Amino acid sequence: MAAQAGNPPPPDGGGRIDQAVIASLQTNHSADYVLVFGEQADLSEAYQISGWVERGQYVVDALKETAERSQKRALAELKKRGLRYRSFSISNEIYVYDGDASGLQAMLIFPEVAWVRAPVTVSLEPSGFQLRLAGPAAPQAQVQAFKAWGIIDTGADQFWSTYLRKGEGIVVANIDTGVDATHPALAASYRCAGGDLSDPACWSDPTGACKGTACDDHGHGTHTMGTMAADVSNGSTVPYTVGMAPGAQWIACKACTKDGICTDFDLLDCAEWILAPNGDSAERPHVVNNSWGDEKGGDSWFAAAVTAWCAAGIFPAFSAGNYSGCNTLSSPGDYQESFSSAAHDSLRTIASFSSKGASLFGHDPYTKPNISAPGVDILSTFPGGWGYMQGTSMASPHSAGAVALLWSCAPLLIGQIDDTFELLQSSADPAPEGSC
Repeated sequence: MAAQAGNPPPPDGGGRIDQAVIASLQTNHSADYVLVFGEQADLSEAYQISGWVERGQYVVDALKETAERSQKRALAELKKRGLRYRSFSISNEIYVYDGDASGLQAMLIFPEVAWVRAPVTVSLEPSGFQLRLAGPAAPQAQVQAFKAWGIIDTGADQFWSTYLRKGEGIVVANIDTGVDATHPALAASYRCAGGDLSDPACWSDPTGACKGTACDDHGHGTHTMGTMAADVSNGSTVPYTVGMAPGAQWIACKACTKDGICTDFDLLDCAEWILAPNGDSAERPHVVNNSWGDEKGGDSWFAAAVTAWCAAGIFPAFSAGNYSGCNTLSSPGDYQESFSSAAHDSLRTIASFSSKGASLFGHDPYTKPNISAPGVDILSTFPGGWGYMQGTSMASPHSAGAVALLWSCAPLLIGQIDDTFELLQSSADPAPEGSC
C-alpha cells in the first residue's frame, strides 16, 4: 500500500524492525511498538550476595542503572515528539503508543536500539480449561474427606506431618487475573490482611479493572492462588483442603482481563512490580506463579524478566501450555530459566491436553518441561466459593507450592534457584514411557 500524502513510508530498519510493526504502519499509519535495547545488566554478582534484602536491591539498582544509561537518548527524543511511552528497566525496553513512521525512524538512529518488536498478547492456557463449581460445603469435621487429590498426589500432606512446616515464612505471588482477597480460605494469609486490601506492597493491577482493591473478575487467579496457599484454619467456612503451602502468605498482580487476555505491557508491569512491590525490593515474594503463555514457543520476549527474577532469588514457576503433543511448549515456560510444569491426572497419566517437549531453547541443562504436576479436575478456591478447573495452569501452582514448602523447611535453600530445580526434578517419580 502506498503511503498517503504527509505519511512517510515505514522504515525497513535494516532488519531491526518486526514485520508486524511495518505492516501496522502501512495499514494504519501508526503502531504501538516496543524498543528493545541491546545492553542487558550484568546480574551475575547477585548470586554471590547472601542477604535477601541486599540481593534484591542489587538487582533493582543494576537494572535501573543500565536502563537509564542506554535509554537516555531515545527517551529524550520521545519526549521532544510528545509521544506517550512507558520505560521498563526489568527488560530494558520502552513501550511506545501510537507511534508514526517518522518517530520510529528517529529511534533507529540510535545504535543502542537493537530491535523494534510488535507488542505481544498472550492468554490463559485455553485448551482443556474448564470450570465446574463445587457442590455444597461440607462440615469442617469432614474436611479430610474433601482433601484435594493433588495434595495427596504431591505428598504435601505427608510433608506437613513429617516436617511440621506448611510454608511459614514464605511469600508466594501470582501474575494472573487477580485474587479474591475476601475469600475465607485466602483472606487471613493475604500479606495485607487486616489492613488496606489495595496496599501497593501486596497488590497491583495495571489493567485498572479492580478499581484499587484486590479482586478477581475471572476466577483463574483465585483458583491458582488457592492451590498454592489456601488455608483451612478459618473453621467451618473452609471445608476443603486444597492449598499446598497453607502457612505461606500471598500477594498478587493482575495482568490478565476478565476475558483471559494478558498484554505484554501489563505482564511487564507486573514483572517489575514483583521485583519491588511498592518500590521496595525487600517486599518481593519468594515464589511467583505464571499460569499463562504464548501459543507459540521459542519467543524470548519475556526472558529478561525471568532472568532478573532468578538473579533476585525469586523462583519462576510457569505452566507448560495446553497445546497437546510433542514440541508444543509455550513461552515463557520453555525457557531454561523457567520451571515449567506439565499436567497429569490422578492416575499419573500425562493429560491429553498437556504440552510436551522438546523446547526450542534446547534441553541443557534441563529437559523441558521440568516436571508434571496435578492438572486434571483440580478443586480450589473460586471467587465466592469453590470450583474445579483443569489445565497446566492448575499444575504449575502445585509446583510453586512445593517450593514454598521446601524453602520454609530449609531456609538455606531460599533463593537457590538451580538447587531447587534439581531437588524437585530428582525427587519426582520417573517420567512415564512414551514419546517426548
